[in-house]
Amino acid sequence: MSLQLLVAQDQWQEFDDAWTKLISSGGPVEEVVAALRIVQEKKRLARCMQMVRTHVEALSLTGRHADAARLLGCVVSSGSGGGELAPMMFEHIEKAWGSNAWYPAYAAIAGIKEGNSDARGVWISFERLLAFEEGKLVHHPGGWGVGEVVKLHPETLEVDVRFGSGKKDRFPLSAAVDIFEPLSEEDLRAQNYRDADGLRKRMKDDPLSVLRAILSRHGGRASNTGIKNAMLQIGIDGSAWSSWWKRARQAAEHSEWFRVTGTAAKGDIMLLRAATDPVADMRRTLEHLGSLQDLMARLKTLLASKPTPDMHAMMLEVLEKKIAASTEKDSVKLPALMLLRDERGSTPQLLVERLRLAAAEPAPADAATPPALWKLFNLLVQMRDQERCVALLQEVLPETWADEGLKHIAHAPQHTVRPLIDALASAGRKTELAALYCELLSRPLRAPDVLVALARMAESGKLKGTWPAASARAQAMLTLAVNLRVRHAQAKAAGAKKLEEALERTNERLVELLSKGEEPLLKRLLDQADNTALRSARSLARRGVDERLENVVSELTFKLATAAEKEAEGWFWNDGRIWTTKAGLERRSGELKHLREVKIPANQDAIGRAAAMGDLSENAEWEAAIEEQRNLTNRAQEIEAELRLAELIENAILPEGVASPGTKVVYRDASGAHEVAILGPWDGEDNESAISYRAPLAWGLLGHKAGETVSIQLPSGVVEITLQAVTAMPMEA
Repeated sequence: MSLQLLVAQDQWQEFDDAWTKLISSGGPVEEVVAALRIVQEKKRLARCMQMVRTHVEALSLTGRHADAARLLGCVVSSGSGGGELAPMMFEHIEKAWGSNAWYPAYAAIAGIKEGNSDARGVWISFERLLAFEEGKLVHHPGGWGVGEVVKLHPETLEVDVRFGSGKKDRFPLSAAVDIFEPLSEEDLRAQNYRDADGLRKRMKDDPLSVLRAILSRHGGRASNTGIKNAMLQIGIDGSAWSSWWKRARQAAEHSEWFRVTGTAAKGDIMLLRAATDPVADMRRTLEHLGSLQDLMARLKTLLASKPTPDMHAMMLEVLEKKIAASTEKDSVKLPALMLLRDERGSTPQLLVERLRLAAAEPAPADAATPPALWKLFNLLVQMRDQERCVALLQEVLPETWADEGLKHIAHAPQHTVRPLIDALASAGRKTELAALYCELLSRPLRAPDVLVALARMAESGKLKGTWPAASARAQAMLTLAVNLRVRHAQAKAAGAKKLEEALERTNERLVELLSKGEEPLLKRLLDQADNTALRSARSLARRGVDERLENVVSELTFKLATAAEKEAEGWFWNDGRIWTTKAGLERRSGELKHLREVKIPANQDAIGRAAAMGDLSENAEWEAAIEEQRNLTNRAQEIEAELRLAELIENAILPEGVASPGTKVVYRDASGAHEVAILGPWDGEDNESAISYRAPLAWGLLGHKAGETVSIQLPSGVVEITLQAVTAMPMEA
């Protein structure tokens, strides 16, 4: 066993015996010098001083004065034994090199003289001077880089150095000893100078050999930043650095000769002097990570590197134990359990038990509140995990999963919706899915992702049923498109990044469904629509939809661009603002005030009380309060956005005799005569006949005069309506 390894393993008696044997055999001193550097790192040099003297005496007796000087210089330059060993070192330096013509000058430059107390500096300078031999490499830290000593001039004490750029210059030795760093041939900078192409090939084929060279230069250990800086010195940065670093770090993590700690961004790597069991070494590293989140982050990187079966099994064992001992929230534990499930190919019992416990909880009285099981599913944010929720549902509720899925599909995570619908269809539940599609067409904002997924099936013929008229389906989906754009803008303004991304995905799926292909679905739905339905579609599109949808609608409604239609384009209710009465505006403003001054403060108090209960990981009151906080905040932001668009009907100039917001309309349909007051979306509490001008019936009446008969698309179907009278309503100033 080598002297370095014996020191590294603290086998001191064996080290002394091996050193004694080397002295007796007259072996080379390089191994002793390397071992003494490790001894110094361990701060145990004092115990070796007697052996150093014994070795120096043996070297002196055989005339090996240069080796004796190197051994003494190693100890003295470490900062130990200078006062005692310095005279011996000076003596052997002179005996080894004193006969050379250049020696007096070298001695003067290095400071070898009687009474010099800086023995450490003397040896460092003298050793550097000895390195200035023809063919040796040196490094200039001032920007010139690596150069080769091409000529030594002992008579003038100068040295010629040729750099990699081709530049050649002459330096005084007295300056060179301070400027240049001598390089060994193993140094990465030297390897790059000798054979840059070969080094880059080794970076690709054997990344650990390059890493080993860097660590050897840094005493066997370097931080990620130090390694990056070393590679930068040979011109490796950017994508070349990233590619090499990823492969080198992964290889080091699975090597018995390296120890990796920390993360890829912040950590370090140690070159071991003895091979270790990489599995045991990695186990210690993983077990010392503080939290389950830290462990998950590390494991994802390690698993991506395709570890050996033993390493893989160990990682999952550590993960399982960490999960079992963790007191962290479900939002942390569930993704960890899903990772364990994916890697092992079977569902962990801990996950099954947690989901069954949630499934057994009573359903909330409010249908808009997700049950406990679906709350857990929504804690899984990764697309892959959400897609696997269907399999989990079937595993936890093998007999009733389809009923549970149909009942609560509106609460399913975004990426669970489509696989759940496919599973329900395969399970023979297409009739219920068709009924759900019809229901969502009348309430398109209730579950956008579900509506889009069902529309994809139904409109391609994979789902059979009796659907509303094609124009009504188009209107429902355009209404959803408008709503998604508004909510996306609100989420972006509020900095709700995750909600913004989710809405963007839903909108993109809807737009692709309606606009993709040679004959887009939206065009097919509106192709046979009458002018009223087309006008309604155009009005919806103008309220803000994706450009691809707007182009389809514009193409279909081009035939409506008559003079009358052009006049209608200027009607005030088509300008994107929200028209309301003064009373309606006050009512909406009061609702916002109540949210800000009553409901939100009350919710904050509830959060405080829940937090005071201690452990939040299984605190239902805390989770409910946080959920309510999100709902209240979103609601307040929605109302604020609406109020910014509000305009008073009292201030509008009503077109004479034309149905518009602020008018009373008497009309007749198949069931008889009716009277409605067309007002804003926040009006109606003080007037039973009032309807919002945005409602389908009112929207179909807008722009028409008494005596006209119009066809209006309602959720229940198309109705024929004849306007009998249109009068302006009295408004308060």
